Amino acid sequence: MPPWIQYTLARLGLFVIAYAVLVLVGTGWILGAVFATLIALALSVLLLGGLRQRVANDIQRRVESTTTDADSSIEDDQVDATTN
Repeated sequence: MPPWIQYTLARLGLFVIAYAVLVLVGTGWILGAVFATLIALALSVLLLGGLRQRVANDIQRRVESTTTDADSSIEDDQVDATTN
């Protein structure tokens, strides 16, 4: 499973758990959603640093490993010809 999906599911899980606890305590659904968002944000910063780093590394790897195909080369040559 790609790291960004794991990170997204972990953040969503933190929100759902915080929201369920707050609603069970009796905060109401709107206030519970607001506080659950803030709690999930804080917990994700504290607990999901390693997973966030894996996502960043995956994005960096994708950016640095760009491949060029024939179309890209032709388009680049046309752009270079028009700018010179």
